[in-house]
Amino acid sequence: MSGQFHQTQFSLNQLRPVVDGKIIGLLRSGEDEFGDEFYGLSIQCKDGVTRRLIFLRDDEGNGPGSFDITEGGPNG
Repeated sequence: MSGQFHQTQFSLNQLRPVVDGKIIGLLRSGEDEFGDEFYGLSIQCKDGVTRRLIFLRDDEGNGPGSFDITEGGPNG
């Protein structure tokens, strides 16, 4: 299997704790030292832990990212 497959699987595994969680709020980070402000979701997970999902431009966190919301089932 390709390296991309493994990277995608790694990312999906990181998201697994939020499955069936409840979005309880929207988050703003406030501006960092570069003037960027991050945003995301506060999620109450089934295990009782509240987790923050922050949208990043890249894995190093070099600025806020984007998102796409579509309708459909788990695979589209």
